[in-house]
This record gives sequence, structure tokens and C-alpha cells, in this order.
Amino acid sequence: MKMTMTKYVFAAVAAASMLTAATATADTTSRTVRIAAVNYAGGVAASVDVAVSAGADPISLYAVHGAADQGANIGAWDHIDPVAVVPASEVEQTFTYNLRYPRDAFYRFMLATFSSPFKKQLAFLKSTGSEYFVLGGKCPNQDWRVLADVEFDRLASGVSEGFWGARKAARDSAFLCLSQGGAAIRFDMAGGTPLWAGSKDIKFQIDESNHGVSIVTAHNGSMETVKVSHDSFTSPCPMALFAVNSNGSPTALNPGTMTLYSFKVWTNRTDEASLIYNLVPCVKNDDTVTFYNRVDGSFLPVTSGTFGYNEADVVAPTVGDSTVAACSELLAVDKHILAASIVRRNDVLTANLSLTPGLGTNKVAVAYGAADCGENPAHWDNCAMLGIAAPEASSFSSALPFDWTNSVRCVRFFTVGASDTVGDKLLRSSGTQYIVTDYTPTGRTKLGARLAFIDTGASTTVMWSGRESAGAKSFNMLLLNTNNLRFDYANKIGNNMFIVPAEGLTLHTASMGGALCALDGTEKTITDATVTDFTAGAPLTFFAMNTADTISSISCVAFAEVKVWSDFEDSSSLILHLLPAVQDGQCGFRDILEGGRFYPNSATSGDDFEVFYPNLNVHSVSDPHNGSDGNGTVIRLI
Repeated sequence: MKMTMTKYVFAAVAAASMLTAATATADTTSRTVRIAAVNYAGGVAASVDVAVSAGADPISLYAVHGAADQGANIGAWDHIDPVAVVPASEVEQTFTYNLRYPRDAFYRFMLATFSSPFKKQLAFLKSTGSEYFVLGGKCPNQDWRVLADVEFDRLASGVSEGFWGARKAARDSAFLCLSQGGAAIRFDMAGGTPLWAGSKDIKFQIDESNHGVSIVTAHNGSMETVKVSHDSFTSPCPMALFAVNSNGSPTALNPGTMTLYSFKVWTNRTDEASLIYNLVPCVKNDDTVTFYNRVDGSFLPVTSGTFGYNEADVVAPTVGDSTVAACSELLAVDKHILAASIVRRNDVLTANLSLTPGLGTNKVAVAYGAADCGENPAHWDNCAMLGIAAPEASSFSSALPFDWTNSVRCVRFFTVGASDTVGDKLLRSSGTQYIVTDYTPTGRTKLGARLAFIDTGASTTVMWSGRESAGAKSFNMLLLNTNNLRFDYANKIGNNMFIVPAEGLTLHTASMGGALCALDGTEKTITDATVTDFTAGAPLTFFAMNTADTISSISCVAFAEVKVWSDFEDSSSLILHLLPAVQDGQCGFRDILEGGRFYPNSATSGDDFEVFYPNLNVHSVSDPHNGSDGNGTVIRLI
């Protein structure tokens, strides 16, 4: 069976933190390590008490975790976290480790020693506004990617600061992160400047590339995606860190005040081999505080200022040649599927799953349809919850909500989060995708949708459109000037019709028909607009502005459902009923009316849409089961 760790919300962003040297196992029994207790908060495993036996020498304690158990090979695990430096003691000692979020499924705890290339490893480097680095001779372009674990120390102070990046000038050939007036984080990319409302003194993981910026808080695993430009560019100077290098001047903008835990840079966002910086805060043997680059074994020279540290910032080293002295038993947090079968019992198909023992309560879901649609449940024709597997349970059985038919010939099982739900599928754009339909709105058209306003900080975010020009034959709904919702009808513009809260994936209902518009049940009429006979100047288009077949303002929006009527006074005139769907590997809208069609991405370049369940986090996936011919024959795992 497959045991994978997959996230389908704003979707997996943590990069592996691997050792850079080989691992040996020590022939020693001087100390042992074991899991003493698991501590729960709200029924979910939150922390682990780890007991280390008495010993005459100090040694480092580590937590290793990942999507699969790698045993005592510390270098093979996805992540390694220093827990404590265990001092010499004549009695057993206990240390508490908080489980990481988003949480991996498997954990072990190890005692190990390292021969490090530096004097001390630090948890972070903290700047005061005068220290910064300039990172080598490479200049950022549209293919670069940065992954940073960071706290911004002076937000909402009224001071604009540069945290990292390079640019030619403001909004020109830029790849950077800065604070805008101390109140918001701005990610300049090429010529775009999207904003995100960050928070002071909260640790974030930021994954920045030319195809979007994902922000993940370290506390609860939530993720937000900020839309950025998708233009080609090359900055004229190397990237600075703790500052922005503006055409060769790292002090043209105030150097940033932040706490940086880790920092990685790739020159090609899709190629792991292009990693050029994987930085570890450290103290060199000459007591200089700087970063060690795991990629090439070098230390970064500090361009300006002198970094300091406190002894409390020192952590157990994770870089160098390691010797493992002891390894704990395996800790399985979330359940994984080990085996699964389907049998017919009392003329009902029943699923029997074998699960790993877990420390959390997991739900079991099933996806089913005419063909195997992979490991994303939202890509299947149907998905349903089967029930709950308790922490101590190692097996699960449930009747299935279907029988083998020509339309149900394949099945997969999933373990998911305890509070997860299967609700509406969403079709989400990242800012490069749009759909042009084969219907052109008229003055009698009515459109109703359930949608999420994801990017309310952009200057113009278009939900749907079709117009001849900016002021004529228009049938549009868009966000203008951040969160002000605007409806265009005929030659009338309804500015600031509603205020839209920036709520990410919260679904809203919106509609327009004639001069009457509505949001979440509240109706308003476009001022001075009257019902008129016109045909819009372009076909009905979603996620972008279509002006006489010219596309602009491609937007980051998510739709759960769209209905279109040809006559707003006639409920029987429904001509389109669009739902998120996947066909032949492409994501788009499917018209579920009889004789309807599938509408894929109309853009000729860029990424595809994403179809997903917003409240479903997959922990493990079974292999597919196939039904043979609709006659009830069950084929076992393949």
C-alpha cells in the first residue's frame, strides 16, 4: 500500500530539511531514549514527553519526522529538529517536544553527536536594522524560488523595510519581500506588488516564486496564497538578505528587522537540483555569527554590521558527521492505510481496512467513479465519508455507499483529518487561468454563483465578464480598489455595490440579472440602470476581463457553482449549470445540463486550474480497487 503525506488545502509547502553528511551508528549503551507520554489538546496529540536515561556525558536529543518511517538512519528522515542538549546526569531526565504543524505521520527520537564545521548552531539570526548579506553573484529572475522560516519584528510600526531580494527600482525587475509602511508585507515580482497582511512576532514559512507566494503559519498549518506577476525579468544585482538590493544599493530601503530561522534559494523553482543556498544560523570557530551554507559548505561573509546571539539561542547541531547513540520506538501520529479489501456481505459491498495505530482520531473517506483519478479525492466523480477510526483502532470496516456499475468501476480509500469534511469542490485560479464559454450574455441574462473572493488586495479582480468596451455592452462582476464589489450592466457601472471581506476560501453567493445585483442575500440596484436589450461585446468569461475578445485582469478566484439563465424573469430558462470537474487530466467547469460540455482552461500558457475540497487534508491513500463489469465481481488490490 502507498503511505503518502499529501495536503490538498491551499496545498503542502514544507521542504525537507536533510543532513548533509553520512550517518553512523555508535556501538554504545551509555544512554537510552524512550517515549514517556503523549500529551493531548482537544483530543489531538499535541506534544510528547521524551525520557533520556542517566549518563556520564552530555549528548544531543533530536526529533525526526516524515511521511514514512526511516528507522535509526537520522539522515534519511524528511525533517530533523533539535530538542535539547541533554546534560550529564545520574538520573533519568524528561524533555517535552511539541509536534510540528502541519504534522507529519511518523516520529522517532534519537540521541546523537555531530562533528560540526562550526563552533555553535543557533536557532535563528536576528537583525536590528543595520546587518545584512549580499548573496553572491547570481541575479534573481522569474525562475527563482525562496523558502524562508521567519518572524517580522517591527510590523505596524510605520517603518518600511526590506527583508530580502533584488530589484532595478520600485516595481521594476524585482524579486523581493518588504514591509509597506510597517503595516503589510509586500512581495514584488517583476512589476507586480501584491500585499499580504502579516503579523508581528508570529513565525511564518513563506514560499515565494513567480507563480505565487504561499504563507504558512507555524502554529496551525493554515496557508494563504498571494497572487504575483508571471512576467519574465532579471534583476540587475544579486539578492540581499535582511535588506533589498536596489540596483546595487542594499541601503536604498531601510534594512529589515526580522528573525530568520532558515532560508533556501533555488534558481529553478521546479528543479530541486538548482538549490544554491540552504542556510543554517551558526557561530564560527572565530566567534563570528553568520550563516553556514549546506549546499557548498561555505560561510556567508556579513556584508554590513555584526550579528549577535544569546546562549539561549544555541541548539543541538544538525549539520556535520553524525553518530546515533540511541533511537526511540516509532510514534505514529495519524493513521496510514496498510491494506484494504472489498467484500460482498449480505448483498452489500463492505470495505475492510488495516491501519497503523495512531495517536489521533482520523476519518476514513472513499472516492469512487468510472476510472482511477489518483490521490486527490476532488478529482474523482464522487467522494464520501465512511466513518471515524479511533486512536487505538488498527482496523476499520464500513458498508460502501455504492455498488459496482458501469459508472463505478474504481475505488480508493483515504485517511483524513478528524474535523475534515467533504463539501463543495472548488475550482481555483492562481492568476494565469481563465475560461471563455460559448454563451454571450444579453440584457436579459441572469447569473448566480457560489464563490470565494481569494485575492481581495489586487487592484482589479474579475469574477466574470463580457463587454464591448469599458463603458458599453457590459455584463461584469469584479472587485475594484481592494474589496469594493462592482457590477457593470449595459453602459452603467455600479461601483462600490458591496464591501467584500477578505476571507480566503469562505463561500459567498452573488448574482446579477438586469440592473438587480445581490451578495449573500442582500439586493441592490445599479443606479440609473434600466433593463435594456443588448448583446455583450464578448462571450461570458470567468476569472478574467474579456473586452471584445481581448483578455486582461486574470484573477485569483474560486468557484463552487455557477448557474446562467437566458431570461432573468423565467426560472425555466436555465442554460448553463457549471460545476468544478476534471476531464482528461484538465481542470475546469463541467456543464451538468443534458448535452452540456466541459470547459477547460482557455489560456495557452501557465499552470492549470486546481480542483480541490477546501476542508479535506489527506494523510494516506490506498491503491485502487477495480470492479470488473458491473455484475458484482470484486477484484482485489492491484
